Formats: sequence, C-alpha cells, structure tokens
Amino acid sequence: MHGGTYDPSKKEKEEFVKTIVDFPEEKMTNPIRCTLHFYCKRPKTHFKTGKNSHVLKGTAPKYNINNKDLDNMVKFVLDALNDKLYTDDSLIFEIVCSKLYSDVVGEGTGHIYVKFEEVIVE
Repeated sequence: MHGGTYDPSKKEKEEFVKTIVDFPEEKMTNPIRCTLHFYCKRPKTHFKTGKNSHVLKGTAPKYNINNKDLDNMVKFVLDALNDKLYTDDSLIFEIVCSKLYSDVVGEGTGHIYVKFEEVIVE
C-alpha cells in the first residue's frame, strides 16, 4: 500500500481545468493576485411565472447565502489550477472573491469569473 492524499473532487477538478482554453505557456512563479466571482444559477422560485418568468420577484434575495461555502468554492478553483497555471498556490498573496446570483434565466447560467495577476518581482 502506498501513501497519498485522497481527493474526492479530483474528477471534478480535472473537468473544470478542461474548460479553460488559454493557459499561458509558462506557469506563474511570482506572487499572484487572484479575483474569483462565482455566479450561481438562481432557483426558478426567485422569478415570476408565466409571461414574466424572466423577471425577478421583488422578494428574491439579493445576496447568495445558499448552502455552498465560498471558501470551499475558492479552494476548489485554486487546487484545480495548482501546478497548471502556477507552480504552487502558496504564491497567491491576495484573493478578492464573491458568491453572487446570475440574474439570467435558463439552464447552465452559472459561471465563474477568474483573474490571476502575476506581480513581477524585480
């Protein structure tokens, strides 16, 4: 038996990485500033019905405080990109993040805005 760490989300991380099209030729090796905005699909119950099914109800919550923890969402992205976009996620010195609702109606409207800025050390 060999040692190692079990990662239950390994397949999901691999699938996530496949969705990224523009990896730089070389991995980042300098300090990194990271911005992550998670836009989650709103439940149908947040919208009116019938011909106004694309309009948010006045009672629809502004803030996304669903059961998904923001810190776990961030960790998933950073771990998935580790040793692919950057040599190690310890290079990240700043994270700006939010968990928001996407106000677009329909299937597959959730998405992640991801921005990594390498700070060149001279």
